[in-house]
Amino acid sequence: MKIIAVDTSTELSSIALVDSGTVISMASHTDARGHVEAIGSLFTELELDLNSLPDLIACGVGPGPYTGLRVGIAFAQALSAAWSVPVVGVCSLDAVSNAIIRQSLVAPGSEFIAATDARRKEYYWAKFDSSGKRIFGPRVDLTEVVGELALAAGIPLVTEVLPHAVDIAACALRGDQLDISPMYLREADAKPSVPVQL
Repeated sequence: MKIIAVDTSTELSSIALVDSGTVISMASHTDARGHVEAIGSLFTELELDLNSLPDLIACGVGPGPYTGLRVGIAFAQALSAAWSVPVVGVCSLDAVSNAIIRQSLVAPGSEFIAATDARRKEYYWAKFDSSGKRIFGPRVDLTEVVGELALAAGIPLVTEVLPHAVDIAACALRGDQLDISPMYLREADAKPSVPVQL
């Protein structure tokens, strides 16, 4: 199965073309405020044969910030509509978990917590079993709270890995698929104004 995967849930925007688990090409760019510019530019770097369209488009759906998530999801939906190819979502923390296992960043047989920066001294996080399957979360909590939870459970807390499109594709390939809906986990910062009666 040929998959185009994309993730813009963190400051790392990434895109990958993966065929039956083999990475054909990939590109990434780090810029917390440049997702729109990055994803279009990265797409042109893919070694894509338009005579052989992908079988699936997979997109990281967070958790993450509003703007970043919307850029990746809108891009994936646009490709899906243009090519009449199905699109699925993948929890971006599941992709982080896949990278942690793939890179042997935790001891074999160990449960662990994967976390990404949610700003405001908070983490987006989830708990995973030793195979990398999510068993709790995702949630957003203060960094110190997540650290205390990991310490109390006696499991590693991994915070230095960002989701990448290669791992989004791997998760989609093994069936860890969701609706293409953003996971925000927070209330919107902007609130509708209340009319003032004078």
